[in-house]
Amino acid sequence: MADYTIRNAVVEDCEHIYNNTKDLAIFLNPAYPSKLTLDTFREDGFGTNPLFRCHVAEMIDSGEIIGHTLFFPSYSSLTGKCMYMEDLYVSEHARGKGIGKALFKRLAQLSLKEGCQDLLWETLNSNKTAIKFYKRHGAVDCTEKENSHCFRLDGDQMKKLAET
Repeated sequence: MADYTIRNAVVEDCEHIYNNTKDLAIFLNPAYPSKLTLDTFREDGFGTNPLFRCHVAEMIDSGEIIGHTLFFPSYSSLTGKCMYMEDLYVSEHARGKGIGKALFKRLAQLSLKEGCQDLLWETLNSNKTAIKFYKRHGAVDCTEKENSHCFRLDGDQMKKLAET
């Protein structure tokens, strides 16, 4: 039997999830640091109109949060309702124990229950461990298969475009 449980995050988990997302951002791309404050994160995820939800992996004996997924609904004009996974994070000391798979599985179950046709996410090309993990669980690399590219306008570029 697992010594952890997967559950919906509550506001009391917010600071821990926030700190993990900052650690993940630094690990994945130190050149693109998080600009998000804890207060904004708390309001965006646990306020009156939440923009995202989370699942957490919690140790049964200690209550330690050892991983999380952060996700939100999305939409495709080709397939309909989708779920977008922003983060899948497992604490370094807890990796290799099936926790990432358990979090990923729980999100897939929720996505199906909510009528989603796809579960979408991105990972950096340099994160080879994550790419292998996702492919092992049936994910298709859209960059390889569909020759698609993901783009972003950061705040400054959005302002520039909006003002032209």
